[in-house]
Amino acid sequence: MKNKRKTETMKIALCGILAALCIVIMLLGFFLAIGTYAAPAIAAICLLPIVYEYGEKTAATLYLAISFLSFIVIPDYELTFMFVFVFGLYTVFKFRIDRMKNKTAKIAVKFLFINISVVFAYLILLVIFPVKALVSEFARYSVGFIALLMIVLNITFFVYDKALEKILVLYVVKFRKRIFK
Repeated sequence: MKNKRKTETMKIALCGILAALCIVIMLLGFFLAIGTYAAPAIAAICLLPIVYEYGEKTAATLYLAISFLSFIVIPDYELTFMFVFVFGLYTVFKFRIDRMKNKTAKIAVKFLFINISVVFAYLILLVIFPVKALVSEFARYSVGFIALLMIVLNITFFVYDKALEKILVLYVVKFRKRIFK
């Protein structure tokens, strides 16, 4: 019983620390000009140890808590939406997608996920709850430029996905034993 309580305490503490770290990274992203996409991507990395150690259910709970706090604390909705609908959500479901046997289907699901989630996030930001600055910015873009942005997004996502895999290996090999002594 005492060992179980210690494990649960460790789980809660680790989730709390990583949630705070996510919010701090997102706030830093708000103050940096390139933070709109980089900060949510980096913050989502904090979910990797939770998915690995405690599973998708705990990671999803942490993701929801961070998402809720982001809407309260982070003034930039675009940054928040990139975490909520794209990077944070992807990190929670990445392990499930990676367990797929068919490699072609796995890659297709990953790219389908990222494209749908980005389009959905911007649909909300531009149509349902329009952010005036973002609407005026997108009004200047041509269809060709938006297509180019989507191509760059897919290339960047491929690199990000590979980086997540390497970061997870680094966590397991170097940092895991330090955290769970």
